Amino acid sequence: MKSIFSLSGTPWLFTFLFMLSWVACSILITMAWVLTLRLKSGSQIPTPWVPVLAHILTLFIVVPFVLGFPGKSHSYTAYLSEIRLTKVQPLLGLILLGLTCYLIMALSQAAGVLVYRLTQGLPIDGSFIRSSFVLANELPPRSNSWLQSVISIFEEMSWRGVVLALFLRFYDQPKAILFSALGFGLMHTLTLLDGRPPAWTAGMVVWATILGLFYGYVTVKTGSLLPAMLVHYLGNLFIAAINAYIQKNASLPVQAVYGVVFTLGIIPTVLMMFWTRLFTTWWPLIQKP
Repeated sequence: MKSIFSLSGTPWLFTFLFMLSWVACSILITMAWVLTLRLKSGSQIPTPWVPVLAHILTLFIVVPFVLGFPGKSHSYTAYLSEIRLTKVQPLLGLILLGLTCYLIMALSQAAGVLVYRLTQGLPIDGSFIRSSFVLANELPPRSNSWLQSVISIFEEMSWRGVVLALFLRFYDQPKAILFSALGFGLMHTLTLLDGRPPAWTAGMVVWATILGLFYGYVTVKTGSLLPAMLVHYLGNLFIAAINAYIQKNASLPVQAVYGVVFTLGIIPTVLMMFWTRLFTTWWPLIQKP
C-alpha cells in the first residue's frame, strides 16, 4: 500500500496523529452534514453517525493511506489481519468468552448499586431490585441504545486493533497493552468538549484506562477483537439501565468513584482478566498457523 507518510515506526507520534485524525474527520463530517442538509447546528445530526463515520474514515482510509500503517510492503488484506479484524475463529469460543465476561461486568455493576444502596442505610428487597434493573429500558421500542452503542465496536477496532497492533511491534505484551489503555483513557478527555463536568471526565479517563487493560488483555489472549467488541458493546448498551439508581441519587464525584471501582473499573477488570486467563487455558482460542 502507498501512503502519504510512513509513521508506523513511531508509535507515539502515530497514536497522537491517529487521535487528531479522528477529531478532524468528525469535524469535517459534521460540517459536510450541516451544509448538505442545511441544518442549524451539528447537534441536529442523529447519533451515532458522526463518530461512526469518523472512525470508518480514519480506520480504513487515513490509517493505511495517510499515516502509513501497517507499511508500504503490506497489502490491505494484511492490514485487516494485523488489526485482527478478520480473525473470528473459533467463533463459538470467542462469543462465549465475550458473553461470560460481560456477565461478570454486569454483576459487578449491579453489586456497586447494591453497595451504594446499603451506604444510604436503605433496604434491598425484591421490589427495589425489580425497579432498579430494567434492562428492557435500553431495548426497542423504548430506546435506540442498541444503535448508539455501535460506536463501541469501532473504538475496539481503533484501540485494540490499530493502536495495540502497532505498539506490539515495539514493546512486549504488558507494555503494549498498558500504552494502548493509556491512550484509550486519554481519548475520553474529549468528553469535556461535550460539556461534561471535570470530575466526571476525570473518573471516565481513569476507568477507561483500567478497563482498557482488560480489552487489550483479552485481545492478545484470543488473537481476536470479537470478545472485546462484545463486552464493550453490551457494556455501553445496558450501563444506563443497571446504574440508573446511582446516576439518579449520587453526586457526580460519587458516581465517578463507583465507576472506577465497580461500574467499569477495578473490580470488573480484575475478574474478567482472571476469567479470560482461565477460559483460554481450558479452551485455547488463538489459531495456530
